[in-house]
Amino acid sequence: NGVDFTAPGTYVDSLLTAAGCDSISTLILNVNPVLTDTTTLTICVNQLPYSWKGFDYTAAGTYVDSLLSAAGCDSIATLILNVNPVLTDTTTVTICANQLPYSWNGADYTAVGTYVDSLLTAAGCDSVAILILNVNPVLTDTTTVTICANQLPYSWNGVDYTAGGTYVDSLLTAAGC
Repeated sequence: NGVDFTAPGTYVDSLLTAAGCDSISTLILNVNPVLTDTTTLTICVNQLPYSWKGFDYTAAGTYVDSLLSAAGCDSIATLILNVNPVLTDTTTVTICANQLPYSWNGADYTAVGTYVDSLLTAAGCDSVAILILNVNPVLTDTTTVTICANQLPYSWNGVDYTAGGTYVDSLLTAAGC
């Protein structure tokens, strides 16, 4: 007929047959739409690669795939992939030996060392927490002094002692222990 149809509908046309008679031709034109679907997804970086519609994706981004619908028409599927990072935090702590055990993330540590703990972030992703624990020793020193009675009182570390005996004093080292 040479007519282009651009919209769905019912079209009727009268034609002449070879014998010169009218014939009526009816066209019922249905147009199926192109289907579109958008999926927005947020995952953790340790869940990569992410598989979608038969393809593996290794980074955040917007991905588009053309598929055939059940009616045989094109359909366009869009994936908006967000990727949350694994967080890493390092804490360095220096304490005195008499402050042991040291409590960190619900665990007690009793010695110098580097400790690693995996936790979940608010976004549900793994996070790696590292503790570097330094322990300064408590220093002890014993001083024995013999004096004559006429040398009393005896001054030691700013305190005067008037009789013989064993005395203990706690002092702070340069490291604060």
